[in-house]
Amino acid sequence: MSEAKWIANSSIKPKKRLSQNFLIDQNISRKIVRLIQGQLGDNILEVGPGTGVLTDLMLSEQYRVKAIEVDQDLIGILEDRLSRYPQVDLICEDAMNYDYKELTGPLWIFVSNLPYNIGTRLIIKLITEVPVIHRYVIMVQKEVADRMSASAGTKSYGALSVVSQLFTKPKIQFDVHPNSFIPRPEVVSTVMTLQREELPFEEERLLAFNLAKIAFQQRRKKLKKSLSKQGINFDKFADIGISENQRAEEITPDEYLLIAKSMNNES
Repeated sequence: MSEAKWIANSSIKPKKRLSQNFLIDQNISRKIVRLIQGQLGDNILEVGPGTGVLTDLMLSEQYRVKAIEVDQDLIGILEDRLSRYPQVDLICEDAMNYDYKELTGPLWIFVSNLPYNIGTRLIIKLITEVPVIHRYVIMVQKEVADRMSASAGTKSYGALSVVSQLFTKPKIQFDVHPNSFIPRPEVVSTVMTLQREELPFEEERLLAFNLAKIAFQQRRKKLKKSLSKQGINFDKFADIGISENQRAEEITPDEYLLIAKSMNNES
């Protein structure tokens, strides 16, 4: 039975307030799972399993899955669908409020068809606060994927680009047509991967992201104005090859990191 027919025969009713768009294209599901590139028994964290189409595939590949679903109405459906798998842990909770300190043991892989209403906020939270996640396989709005992978000086470049590239290596994999979902969203989605390695200067990277956020709030202003209250010694900018007359979108993630390092060297 196709995923679309399975949903039609069930009691599932997508909730607009939760940005529920259920993936029904099983070819896309298989392509997403292939991108995990994990090993037998690896730990997967999934947010928003929905009807369980990805969860089912991952469990069949012998991954261990912790799935966080905010919709209580879907939990019983997921329990029935996944009952033959002993290595699944279903949690009914808002992913923005979950205590990610509970992710113990070896490194984790994050897999999600991210709900549009929390996607960007959740990714930033995980990237900056949950270092045990070393790989992300996510589906987001195409516009969000473009922003995460954008280069300095381009229209899509912003604070989301900076944080994504300071902590991970984002890579766009493929687009997903709206017809692959029920209900059909109004936008194209994109599947992308983010690979996180062990990173030096973790505190400086967080500071660099905070500086970028402040700078992009006044993106038309030069750095000497937008960052004037951040305790920066602009006289040191020449030493790191940056001009105080540049604007937020002209500074690369690595250059934001250089600014953060120079601030720490001053203190």
